[in-house]
Amino acid sequence: MKATSSKLGDGRFVAERRVTIAQQAYQFLRREIIDARLLPRAPLSEQELSQQLGVSRTPVREALIKLADEGLVDIYPQFGSFVAPIKLAEVFNSQFVREALECAALERAIERIDEAQASALKQILDSQRKHQRAGERDAFFEADEKMHAYLMTVAGHEAVWPLVENAKAQMDRVRHLSIRSELKLSSVIQEHSAIVDGVVRRDRDGALAALRTHLRGLFRSVDALVSENRQYFAEEGEGAPRRAKK
Repeated sequence: MKATSSKLGDGRFVAERRVTIAQQAYQFLRREIIDARLLPRAPLSEQELSQQLGVSRTPVREALIKLADEGLVDIYPQFGSFVAPIKLAEVFNSQFVREALECAALERAIERIDEAQASALKQILDSQRKHQRAGERDAFFEADEKMHAYLMTVAGHEAVWPLVENAKAQMDRVRHLSIRSELKLSSVIQEHSAIVDGVVRRDRDGALAALRTHLRGLFRSVDALVSENRQYFAEEGEGAPRRAKK
């Protein structure tokens, strides 16, 4: 699927002065890739992207290079840039890093949490239930992220969350595929409820076990996801995509 104006020029990208144009282009394209609005192997023309985003080619080039460093874009010199297919080895590495950091933070959160923070956690969980009932999958995903990020804040390590976000980019691509299933949404709610309940009750062992079960759910569902969404994943020995015929 090509990066077309119907995908990128629909008002989601708005340049602001608070951060650099290159950073904004990077953040926007990153979301489009992780959310699967830009599909694996889609060509990414600097010229077309600059026109669609209303910026010069330089910030687009910088954004693509940064995305390539994260494994989200494949750049082939003298040939072109493409959205990278999902590589399972990178997904599993993402999960490993995420589990290590979040479990360490959870222990601190259990020690530090107060009544106001416990109430805030429950409200985030309630909002996720609301989004599930309404079928609002993007909002559901955002609430999911908010809960995990807030636990980092309660632990006193708010600044670590961006590191977790960067590390789990490939994992998030798989998560976006998985939440298309209503069964998966219900499972996530149950797992989040167990995590929040353990934290609020200061049940260290129970909360850690619930978090590990939740984060390792990826392993339980990945085979089915690959089978159902083969086009999103890298094939063994896969090289550069073929150029589309004009």
